[in-house]
Amino acid sequence: MPNTHILTQPQLDCLTSPIRLAIIQRLEIDSQATAREIAQRMGRPVTSLYHHLKQMEEIGLLRVVGERRGARRPEAVYAMVADQLSSVAAVGTEEGRRTYARAALRVAEAGARAVSAAIETGNPRFEGDQRTLAARFHVVRADAAKLARINRALNALEEAMYQDCEAGEEILLTVLLAPQG
Repeated sequence: MPNTHILTQPQLDCLTSPIRLAIIQRLEIDSQATAREIAQRMGRPVTSLYHHLKQMEEIGLLRVVGERRGARRPEAVYAMVADQLSSVAAVGTEEGRRTYARAALRVAEAGARAVSAAIETGNPRFEGDQRTLAARFHVVRADAAKLARINRALNALEEAMYQDCEAGEEILLTVLLAPQG
């Protein structure tokens, strides 16, 4: 099981930035990377990331775990403070819940951008065991037992996501679960 960091309200607020959220998503895949490596994989200039990396390090979301030889000087190697970030404490206040809503919106937007990019530039597979693209929107009635089954399925999915896999393609999986109405 992954180690978990309980987010504070300011840390959750920090993740409402699409760039900082994308950095976290990148490090979830790569585990460790320099600013230059993160920028290259995100398709952004490295100069656009330094401020965000420094802010995320100062607020306790990232840590420097070493150095790598750079073209001109050593470069810091960044990693997340834990494998998984939990907002369980931050959502205990009204402000935390509003911040969570903003962060969830950014997650949904990132998912929508990934779907568009995959359709435009990738080779998505829409069917079968090797499917790489799907979009579903379900509104269901769920009593306590059904909601428990849904959450167990989400937990199993999350466990599968954390199983090591060195090869294969990168997949962005976005899940939103919300009460209707």
